[in-house]
Amino acid sequence: MKNDDEIIQSLIAGGIIGAALGALVSNDKEEGAALGALAGAAILATFKANEIAMQSNLPMYVEENGDLYQIQPGGSKKFIRTIEKPTIQLQKRFKLT
Repeated sequence: MKNDDEIIQSLIAGGIIGAALGALVSNDKEEGAALGALAGAAILATFKANEIAMQSNLPMYVEENGDLYQIQPGGSKKFIRTIEKPTIQLQKRFKLT
C-alpha cells in the first residue's frame, strides 16, 4: 500500500509542476496548464512505477531502437526480437474540447 501512496503523491506533484511549466511555455495558458499537468503526472508516475518494478526481482522487458530485450534482476540483457514499426500515421495536432 505504501508504494501506491507514493505513486499517487508523484501524480499530484507531477501534475502541479507540469501545469506550471505548461502554462509558462504555452500561448493558451489554460490548455498549456492542462496538458502540462497530464504530462507531468504521467512522467513522474512512470518513473516511480519503474523504480518499484526494478525492486520486484522479476525480469523486465524494454524496447530499444526497435528491438525487444529482457533484463534480468542481475542486470543481464537478452535480445528477444525486433518489433515491427506501425504503419499508421497519426495526426500531428489534436483539438481538445
